[in-house]
Amino acid sequence: MEYQALTIGLPDDLFSGIQPLLSSYMHLISSQTVKDAARLLEEHQFHLLLVDVEYLRSVHQSDWLAGIRRITFVPVIVLSDTPEIDCHLMVQLGADICTSSKHPHSMIADLARAQLRRYTEYSHYIGPGSLEVSPFQVGDIYIDPPRRIVKVREQLVDLRPREFALLLYFMRNPNVVLTSAQICHHAWKMTSGYDSGISHPIYLLRKKIEPQPNKPLYIQTVYGFGYRFTPNYVETCDMCENNVRELS
Repeated sequence: MEYQALTIGLPDDLFSGIQPLLSSYMHLISSQTVKDAARLLEEHQFHLLLVDVEYLRSVHQSDWLAGIRRITFVPVIVLSDTPEIDCHLMVQLGADICTSSKHPHSMIADLARAQLRRYTEYSHYIGPGSLEVSPFQVGDIYIDPPRRIVKVREQLVDLRPREFALLLYFMRNPNVVLTSAQICHHAWKMTSGYDSGISHPIYLLRKKIEPQPNKPLYIQTVYGFGYRFTPNYVETCDMCENNVRELS
């Protein structure tokens, strides 16, 4: 596995200019729409985002970054034609850096490398294969495996070891139907005893993380097959909508 960066709305000439400069550090994936970007962020692990704010503005999605910050904490570099105007709001919405898209490609690539280095070292990556030690967020839920921290809608949740391992396995496999055997084997390292059922651990976990455990939002039962973890993504917030008016 290699480090991956997602670009959103970058012009073709900019993407093709920085791609060879970063190829030895990370694999760049281009997304031309926010819809495609949201899908890719849901399906894959990324270590850096490069966003063109002029594109976001053109599709009236300038507040899109605020929703992304509910999904991932990876570094976000925003490229703007007028960074001196956009920087304040972009940082408020979740960007780490807002810089000029008119900079030389080599300078933008250097900033990307610096952000990747900071993120991977801060998250205690030994290499891309050590993702299991890195904190991450899926939808409303944040999990920090080495520190055993879980937050649901930004509120700390206390889970017992068995519940924590179950949630971690679900979050690493969003939108995938998982059988009882898969859950027992991969979440709890069990080699037998699948028939004893996992409904009670599921029930206990739902009590801790679900707004209404009897109407589960996150952990859904797929009758006859198993269970599926469905992230809950929030598109916008009132504060973001108010801030966007300043940018428009």
